[in-house]
Amino acid sequence: MSANTQAAPKQKRSFSVPHVLVLIIFLILVCCALTYILPAGLYEVDSATGYIVPNSYHNVARTPVSPWSALLGVTAGIASQGTIIALLLIMGGTISVIIESGAVGSVINYSVYKLQDKSIKVLVPAVVVLMSVIGGLAGQDSLVAFVAVGILLVKQLKLDRIAALSIFYLSYLTGQAAGPTIAIILMAQETAGLQPVSGLGARLVVWATLTLTCVLYTTHYCLKISRDPSKSLFGSLEAPDESSSLEAPKLGFKEIATVSCMFVPFAVYAYGAATLGWGFSNLMAFALLAVLAVGLVNRINPSRLAAMFVGGASTMGGICLMIGFAKVIGTVLTDGNILHTIAYGAVNVIGQLGSAATAAGIFIFTTLFNLLIPSGPAKVPMLIPLFLPVADALGMSRQVLCLAFQLGDGLTNYITPVSSVLAAALAMSGVNYGKWLRYVLPYVCITFVISVAALTFLQSIGWS
Repeated sequence: MSANTQAAPKQKRSFSVPHVLVLIIFLILVCCALTYILPAGLYEVDSATGYIVPNSYHNVARTPVSPWSALLGVTAGIASQGTIIALLLIMGGTISVIIESGAVGSVINYSVYKLQDKSIKVLVPAVVVLMSVIGGLAGQDSLVAFVAVGILLVKQLKLDRIAALSIFYLSYLTGQAAGPTIAIILMAQETAGLQPVSGLGARLVVWATLTLTCVLYTTHYCLKISRDPSKSLFGSLEAPDESSSLEAPKLGFKEIATVSCMFVPFAVYAYGAATLGWGFSNLMAFALLAVLAVGLVNRINPSRLAAMFVGGASTMGGICLMIGFAKVIGTVLTDGNILHTIAYGAVNVIGQLGSAATAAGIFIFTTLFNLLIPSGPAKVPMLIPLFLPVADALGMSRQVLCLAFQLGDGLTNYITPVSSVLAAALAMSGVNYGKWLRYVLPYVCITFVISVAALTFLQSIGWS
């Protein structure tokens, strides 16, 4: 080597947030370790209602869970989520069929053409509000399939994939976090002895405030990267497909009917779930009918239609795998008998905060607890009965209690790495978890401030 040869410059090592599956496995190992450290304990469960009996916590013998036992639980975790997995597979296939029909692209092209330079300022807020309404009325996991539609939209608007997530994913979760008719708030109100859908006025104000926040946050980012692409947190903007054209695109009955098939199943399900007690099986059945309707309207060959549906469903395979792994975290905490221990410690702390801070305390604890157990319906029968005596003793309204629980459950779903829905959204969009966190963490802080302020105000006026 000659004396003049310069040493190669050292490359800086940049930190990269691991894949979501890696984070889930890490949390499983942490939870396994906690079963060896924390004291084991249980609350009594009312056999008639299935709810926790307050003030019945008692210590039990430790039952630590080894990493090997957790690994064995992955199969059971996948099996236990059969309904959710089936829902994601069917909705993935349905959305794929609708997108491949070309109708969604036609509607987007038509909208962008008509709005021209106003497209971002009009289309983005309109879609955010629409998704928030759907999330607030019938929010559930299958809505994540709309992220695929978001990719088409940002291509035409020349935005990035983070914008697609914000427009179609962040919006529906925001609506769901304060939705007045979603399953979790109905369950919480019933457990608290309240009339379902009661307190609607105040809940709608909170929902509208959070939705407006999402509109402003998302639109601001979209306008910023549109004016200066270097501001994109994703690193690059999408470009319209070469086949797309803005030369006076036409919009007819076929396109409108096809795109309607994306929303009609959810609208019908929302009505049936609220009035007839329908479950996910009804939604899946209506989604399959929508696929048939799209095939008839677009005159798609049955074999071709089946291939389109199966192709879309197959893209959900990796996502379904992560759902099974995420489920193991709750299983480890339960089998290790430390889930109730964590809840017991938190309730004791919250009970000493005083009436003014109790609502905020319940909100914050539910938020932290949601990072481990993101399933709202799974937390209701355990946490609400524990919170009720604390709320009653401190003079806290049960309506405020239920809202604090709902907001705490919903406003971390777009950051918790154990959320199967977040894993699905990231996988479909191709966005790295670290880049998504950079985008969404300021939004999380804003919504937290709004939530604490709303809960404190409602508690101060005695909302019931």
